[in-house]
Amino acid sequence: MELSPEEYGAYWRASIRVAAGVIIVTLGSRLASPLLSGPTVGAIGLGVVLLILLILAGTYVAMLGVARVVRTAVDAEMRG
Repeated sequence: MELSPEEYGAYWRASIRVAAGVIIVTLGSRLASPLLSGPTVGAIGLGVVLLILLILAGTYVAMLGVARVVRTAVDAEMRG
């Protein structure tokens, strides 16, 4: 698979998006874990909501990156 400079840049930007999504999910789980082990129902509820929102955001960012990587690879294969 031969990549043009533009495709190469798009590929790496997409890889950074995938990594950012993984980081968001990881940090979200670490951020929400003290709330999930809290003694009150309010803290646990806030932790669950926070965890769900951060997992959704991280998954969305990662899937945007995966879609860009696949699109770049398909474009390079169709061209070559």
